[in-house]
Parts: sequence; structure tokens; C-alpha cells
Amino acid sequence: MSSGDENQFPVHWVSKSARYRVIELMLSTRSITELARVLGVSPTAVRKYVKRVSHPSDEILATAIQRAEAYERDAIISLIIEDLAEAINKLYNAVDEKHKKEIREKLARILGS
Repeated sequence: MSSGDENQFPVHWVSKSARYRVIELMLSTRSITELARVLGVSPTAVRKYVKRVSHPSDEILATAIQRAEAYERDAIISLIIEDLAEAINKLYNAVDEKHKKEIREKLARILGS
């Protein structure tokens, strides 16, 4: 990973649904044209996100987070945390006890417990 990548918010594991919600959040205070300009995409691309024909790529999502207003960024980060927690919960409930233990151990390590 290059030094430029280290400062980029990690977005690869964010679900399509959460990506759409980020766009909807940012679009609530901007026109499609304004949001397209902020994201560096065409208005057509934003319309495709809104209609859920296409989803924002990792690069576009990272740009959205970076260029969001402070209050939007706070909401976006909370949305992403909820999305990832839900995914971990689904994984936890789908695996056997051995792997549940592994998940608990990794989460404890992350949390410093």
C-alpha cells in the first residue's frame, strides 16, 4: 500500500445498499448536477446510482467521504459502521462455533479487550 492509500477511508467492504444511502444522503442537500461535480462523475452516473442501476465504485465512495461536509461525513461514517456491524453479525450467525470463537478473538483484538 502506498503512502497515499494509507489516508484513504477503507470502503471496499461497504455494501451496495450503504453506498446508495451515502448518495441519497449527499443528494438531500444538493442537486444531481452539484453532486456529480463533487464526485467527479457525470449527472447520468448520479442518476444511475439513484435508480440503483449502477452503484458507486470504491473510488467514488472514497471521494464522497472525503468531499462530504462535516455533518455529512459524520452520518456517512455512522452508516458505514452500522453496515459493517450488520455484515459481521450475519457472518457470525452463519458459521460454526470454531469460527465464532475466531471472530470473537479478532474483535477483542481490534477493541483492545
